[in-house]
Amino acid sequence: MDEKNLWGHKDRLLEACCSYIEQLGLDAGGESMGQSRRVGGWSISEVEALIGLSRRDIQRACYGGQGGVAILSPQDTTWGRRSYDLEDLAQLYVVKQYRRQGLSLPEVKAEIEEQKEAGKSIEDLLGVQVSRLKEQAEEVAGQLLQAEALLAAAKGDAGTSLEKLVSRHLGIRSALDPSLSTPPEKNPASSIEALLYTPGLIDSPGVALAMDVWLGPGSAEMLRSAAEAASLRTQSNGGEHEK
Repeated sequence: MDEKNLWGHKDRLLEACCSYIEQLGLDAGGESMGQSRRVGGWSISEVEALIGLSRRDIQRACYGGQGGVAILSPQDTTWGRRSYDLEDLAQLYVVKQYRRQGLSLPEVKAEIEEQKEAGKSIEDLLGVQVSRLKEQAEEVAGQLLQAEALLAAAKGDAGTSLEKLVSRHLGIRSALDPSLSTPPEKNPASSIEALLYTPGLIDSPGVALAMDVWLGPGSAEMLRSAAEAASLRTQSNGGEHEK
């Protein structure tokens, strides 16, 4: 995590925003935004709003005395105006995710310490959260596709609407899992072609039901078989070219 570059980018962005706001005359305080802008980390109120972790949990996570669990130790501990830097924000975000899973703060500390003892960095912990949240997003996107496909069919609108639903969903799936993206050289003209060119995509959450509702019973299985056959043919042709 390149904190120096990130802060440099943030400062340039803020300067541009402040300049634009001043031109519009929206600095209600009468003081130039460049002079009034605070430089440093985030306050506890800002952290609470940004990541959704309660003030009490933030305080306990950062306090080593009675009632605290000392999961992290912010560098700026000035009494009455403690601030949290980027690394603190990242660690507290991980704490928030563990809390969402139902862990108590002592359990969160034990989990994080175990990961650190295994040589895991904050980047590794964030990576785990990214993977877990992507899986959840894929599952929710699949459930949404199923519900919308069934609703469209129930309304008697199983043509264009379902094509759009499936196309939108495939875009979401490709964004969440680039390995399921259709090769650029294929340039599929439809969702069906995209499914044929990308083995495994038909098995992503929600797609099989949507295809069966759209094209009729057994359509998903036919597409799966066709995609597998196309993949084998491509691999075979590739092997022949190498020879």
